[in-house]
Amino acid sequence: MVPLNSKQEAIIWLGELAIIHTDGTQTDNRYSLIELYATKEGEVPWHIHHSEDEAFYILDGEMSIYVGTEIYKAKAGDFVFAPKDVPHKYTVDSAGYARVLMFFSPAGFENFARETSIPAQSLTPPPPAPIEMDFEELIKIASEYGAEFVDPPENRNS
Repeated sequence: MVPLNSKQEAIIWLGELAIIHTDGTQTDNRYSLIELYATKEGEVPWHIHHSEDEAFYILDGEMSIYVGTEIYKAKAGDFVFAPKDVPHKYTVDSAGYARVLMFFSPAGFENFARETSIPAQSLTPPPPAPIEMDFEELIKIASEYGAEFVDPPENRNS
């Protein structure tokens, strides 16, 4: 178990370890940065951010990042941009975890992460496992932060 230090804000966000490295209070609301230990079990459905752009920088592992009708097979060192108002989602292709930096600009979506998480006790990711959640409540909270879950774009079967 890797203990937390006083400068790290680690949360278990929908079953996955997330570390909020910077938020709107530190960047004059220009951006926030979250490091996520993403798993296959934590797949996020298609969604749209109406308030911010989202970008992904892969640190470890492999992911498929779907932006509109495009699919990006991303590995360590790759950067993928998902502009606001464009449907997107991601899946983890590698075994175990994919470690990814998620940028949100402007800041604010980190507060959605906080509201839908619990504090982490360490920097050790929990074992990958399906999580139980109240999806209706998640939809409600997401809408308060300018996000919505949507159907896949046309010509997409994922």
